[in-house]
Amino acid sequence: MKKYYPIIISLLLLISAVFLWDQLTLPYNENNKIVGEYFNKKFNPLNEIIRFTFFIILPSLAYLIVYLKVDKSILSFKKNSLNYFLNNKKNKKEFNNLNFWTFLFVVLIFFEFLAVDLSRFQAIDTFHDTVYLTPPFNYLTYKSFFNSTLYDYGFAGNNLGLFFNFIFGFYSLGAINFLKLILVFLVKLSLIFISKKLVEYVKFDLLIKQLFFIIFTFIILSLPDYYDQTSYYSPRTSLYLLFIILLGSALCDPKFKEIKFFIIGSFSLLSLFWWFDIGFYINLLLFLLVIFLLIHLKWRSLFFLLFGALFAWTNFFLIFPSEEINSFFENIKFIFLTTDYLIGLEYLKPFSEGSIRWTRALLIIYLSCIILINFNFSKKINIDYKAKIFLNTIFLSGVVMFKSALTRSDVSHIKYSSGLYTTVFIFLILYLIIDNLIKNNEFNKFLNKMTSKNKKKILIFLPIFLSILYLSGIINDKNSSTFQNKVNNLINFNQNLSILIKTDDLEYLKGNKLLAYKRYKELSKNDDCLQFFSDDNYFPFFIKKPTCTRYYLSNQIINNFSEDEFIAAFKQKLPDIILYRSPSNLLLNRRNLPGAINFIKENYIFHEDYNGYIFYKKKSF
Repeated sequence: MKKYYPIIISLLLLISAVFLWDQLTLPYNENNKIVGEYFNKKFNPLNEIIRFTFFIILPSLAYLIVYLKVDKSILSFKKNSLNYFLNNKKNKKEFNNLNFWTFLFVVLIFFEFLAVDLSRFQAIDTFHDTVYLTPPFNYLTYKSFFNSTLYDYGFAGNNLGLFFNFIFGFYSLGAINFLKLILVFLVKLSLIFISKKLVEYVKFDLLIKQLFFIIFTFIILSLPDYYDQTSYYSPRTSLYLLFIILLGSALCDPKFKEIKFFIIGSFSLLSLFWWFDIGFYINLLLFLLVIFLLIHLKWRSLFFLLFGALFAWTNFFLIFPSEEINSFFENIKFIFLTTDYLIGLEYLKPFSEGSIRWTRALLIIYLSCIILINFNFSKKINIDYKAKIFLNTIFLSGVVMFKSALTRSDVSHIKYSSGLYTTVFIFLILYLIIDNLIKNNEFNKFLNKMTSKNKKKILIFLPIFLSILYLSGIINDKNSSTFQNKVNNLINFNQNLSILIKTDDLEYLKGNKLLAYKRYKELSKNDDCLQFFSDDNYFPFFIKKPTCTRYYLSNQIINNFSEDEFIAAFKQKLPDIILYRSPSNLLLNRRNLPGAINFIKENYIFHEDYNGYIFYKKKSF
């Protein structure tokens, strides 16, 4: 009966967390005046962390503690023990036997990339897509980064167009969309190498290991989606995966260890120049890595890690002007302090009405954690300590990234935050299935009979069969592209790419948005810059005029945070015409900028209402 104690106690705590969910709250911060869902509900954003802790971390920790106490035939948690679960025990098995299959997968995803239907990306979301358009235009006008734009995604996230412009001398929405496709390709490439690293440390026979690698890789390659970039792996996760690969490699492979830790340390700065959320998560992981190295007395590794971070930050302070540096830190501070309150959506209570996706995400994390504990400590699990390190690294990275789902708890953010722990879950389940099969005598007899005669045929037929299914879209394409269409896309890739990149962006504006653009352009012909108070982020790029202040998104103007700075900057460049209101109001809440609204009414008067687009004109004093 004792062997069931860990799971019984863990489940009791998990069930208790469900019943206590609504009571697990902290007092609301009355000093917060940012109007959003949290403000309206008087909801403390830290509640999400507390609830996650009670639902996932405490039940998992309880399972671990009781498991280590009850089961006497397991590996030790004590670092100095000869039976330590992460002990480096020499393994006679040859690990490096998956290179051929890795190469084939790289070729496969390359052709898949060339077969992408680029015509699907000849469209525009005038809110989300245009966050990539205006910031580069501001830089090209003002020749400054953080001084000219308050980034909401991050330096790289908002400036993909600028990278393209640096190489080709121009940028377009199509070019930016193509760069995002390249990032998805890099995600898939990273997943192949993660799969290789995980599977090669599994102590299966060579044939089984190869079949495991083939099946597992095919499954996880279907998680990223070129046509849905809010899928399990979004483009921004490409750098996160690179960091995980480097970290896992540094912890497992002694080759070039010092160089690896040096590069990993430089990610402290590099990641913050990527997307801000990825930067925050990587820096948290770096903090945990420092603790890990201290516990394990890895002084040399710790030195190179810290030296890499110091080197990166020192060069940053030496290269960038002081004004840009100050604006950089102000930008980070603004994002850190305002994001939760500005865009936060409360995470739905598990097992409540309409919470299927929310509940499923938490349960997969919980189950992965429980199974992973067994993988780490059970002597029956036949994997190398290096596989444990990689699995733990990936899973912990996935849990950290789930903060995005806890902040803005809608379907797309939950999905986008779920890739890493889902990958671990798939690996664990697939391993258990295969391990149980090969321990079955009847299956072993069947396998030996099959493999003695057909080993080569299996290893050739299975990848070919799965490749056909994969390229045809049957197992990875949710958009129902026909195989013939994919072939045509591949043949005409260069032509389709040229059309995508060079198509005039104005062709994407339709209906009322096109008319509004033409009217705003006409009205603002005498202005050097634009400032609008709606969520029509596309106007500056299309009209070819920068924003008057670095607040290119109206929702960034927030009382007690940025409002005073905005007004001071706006006073210096008052345009004759502003767009005061429009039908597009997704994130902007005017209750967040009362001072700015009053300033506008003091200095501007109503000019015209053009199909719901309300323009104000500067007063004559």
